[in-house]
Amino acid sequence: MAATKGDLARSTGIEIRSLAVAAAKTITAGDGVEADASGNVQPGTTTGDVNKGLYIAVETVDNSAGSAGDKTVRVASGNTYVYAEAGATIVVGHSVKLADDATCVPSASAPDTKTLGRYVCHENEDVTPTDAVDGDVIVVRLGL
Repeated sequence: MAATKGDLARSTGIEIRSLAVAAAKTITAGDGVEADASGNVQPGTTTGDVNKGLYIAVETVDNSAGSAGDKTVRVASGNTYVYAEAGATIVVGHSVKLADDATCVPSASAPDTKTLGRYVCHENEDVTPTDAVDGDVIVVRLGL
């Protein structure tokens, strides 16, 4: 069975948090998300507010018709290994950051204010990992 974005890639060292979803936002499993100054989660961007952290959503939650905090979403945090989507070519071991479409792209300089973690591999590439290209489902180790 192929991994999908938002799946957990390892069964140990998992850190999952439940956070309030920002008003009028939909969070999609596997997308990078950011928490604003109030702690409400919204889809990640290259220019958004990162006052309370960066995460990858592990479930999809639709709060498009709700107020901030009406719904919560589970997100991966800490040193968790999680599947996400590459938004560009990424070299194995390089740091990744949020893109405007909530995918992962290479971070020009680490740590960047939007750095999520490091690109580890594709599914089942423990021995000889390969670089990722736009649209690949990849394993990201959150944090640095």
